[in-house]
Amino acid sequence: MSGDHLPERRPPERRRDGPEPRRDGLDERQVRQLALAGALVLVVSLLLVFVIENSGQVRVSFVFFSAQISLIWVIVLSAVAGGVAGVFIARAVRRRFLER
Repeated sequence: MSGDHLPERRPPERRRDGPEPRRDGLDERQVRQLALAGALVLVVSLLLVFVIENSGQVRVSFVFFSAQISLIWVIVLSAVAGGVAGVFIARAVRRRFLER
């Protein structure tokens, strides 16, 4: 028989201390880390483009005065004010339902 001189082929042993490695050499944790890094690069790139595209000056009229400021600051301050208002409204609604 031609295969008598070859050692018996055994299936690879499974590691018990960590995740199962994939065929390409990356385990599940490494794949998740690479996906997270790629998503982070994409989000930062889009954020930079957003800031650059909205860096022009605009005139904003407040109740008692007007100001010439960068559009990106108008967007950021509006988002922060909306977030703060949302938190306070959510707390008030939750408190009202808990009192019943």
